[in-house]
Amino acid sequence: MNKSNSAIKVYLTIMFVVTYGLGILEAIFQTGVFYNILHIGFTPLPVVTALIVRKHLGETDKFKLSLKVWKNWKMWLFSAFVPGVAIALGAILYFLVFSNEYSGVFEMGALLENASAMEISNPLVFVAICVLLSAVFVPLHLLELGEEIGWRGYLLWHQVEKHGVKKAVLINGIEWGLAHMPLIYLGFNYSSENFGAPWTNMAVMMLLCITMGIVFSYVTLKTGNCMYAAIMHGVVNLIGEIPVFCSV
Repeated sequence: MNKSNSAIKVYLTIMFVVTYGLGILEAIFQTGVFYNILHIGFTPLPVVTALIVRKHLGETDKFKLSLKVWKNWKMWLFSAFVPGVAIALGAILYFLVFSNEYSGVFEMGALLENASAMEISNPLVFVAICVLLSAVFVPLHLLELGEEIGWRGYLLWHQVEKHGVKKAVLINGIEWGLAHMPLIYLGFNYSSENFGAPWTNMAVMMLLCITMGIVFSYVTLKTGNCMYAAIMHGVVNLIGEIPVFCSV
């Protein structure tokens, strides 16, 4: 229990000092330099922090991670397809209700930082392709291990030992959301033109992190492997913003 308390305190101290420190520096100087460091470093920071804490505390046990996701193919199917399908269904419902918001064009230039666009001739085929690509885009799934090893493959298990499963899952999601707040305050992910921005953007992101954090923690605790959470994380990040680029 004492080791878990120490692991939690040191991990969170490093995470919040770095993220909020860079956020405050950017808010003061507004050069873009500190924002870029925070943005680029946000994904690898949790796993680097976990490695530092493990070294500091002399921990030798392995992270809760295995790349052999095919050993639990049902969980792989759930992780790879359910988030994408859920997001796709939500987007379809939104555009059915607010049909004037649908442009019929995928502004992929917004992702590639150019003016390219693609007309969507068959929305259902487009949705199916997006869901499939997000499910099998392994490089992005592996990239998300930077966050998932730290938050779910390491910290979560210490929190479970200290708080029990239910409290740990909720606390983990809240703290994960709090770590995102400096980025969101500085304009990441959401438009500064949104009503009440950046505070409403931060509230939405907080709710999203808590919700996703609960699901990611569930699959990690159930399987003892944070790779499934990384897959889900990658799927959400890849397909989650696509509806925005199909809007007027």
